Amino acid sequence: MTRLRPNTRKWLLFTHVVASIGWIGVELSIVALGAVGLLTDDTAVAGGVQLSAGTLGEIFYLPASLLTLVSGIALSLGTKWGLVRYWWVAVKIAITLALTIGGNLAVVPKFAEAADLAARGEPIGDTAVMLVTAMSAGLTLLLIATLLSFFKPGGKIRPAATPVPPARTRVSA
Repeated sequence: MTRLRPNTRKWLLFTHVVASIGWIGVELSIVALGAVGLLTDDTAVAGGVQLSAGTLGEIFYLPASLLTLVSGIALSLGTKWGLVRYWWVAVKIAITLALTIGGNLAVVPKFAEAADLAARGEPIGDTAVMLVTAMSAGLTLLLIATLLSFFKPGGKIRPAATPVPPARTRVSA
């Protein structure tokens, strides 16, 4: 396993933190927009919320999620933590991978579709509920991943075997 140079590791960590914060910001913004959509009776406001959320998701979700995933994998491979050496790293990568795939293939396209309908002035259905629930779930998972980074619980996945000292034999005289 090759270790990153200190300067490279710092830049990669900076990239990872900024991308992760951006991703959390996208999730939080879409949750807020969804809440506004749920609380309004004004169809113009609801349409504007859908348009804003869809546009925000289409522009920022993919780059933030991919940059977080790629920088996280690079950091894990280039540091002592390893890709699947510690539980907290493996769980973080699993969360990031699931949200990246699920968000970009299932959730964001629904938001984009609702945004297109809203832009044409057509009924958008009940996507405000999906905005709030899907993004709240994603936000919760991202916050869990962030907590794992700070507290690093769980230890190694396969602890190193402790060497057993050789048995002493008694010599009878």
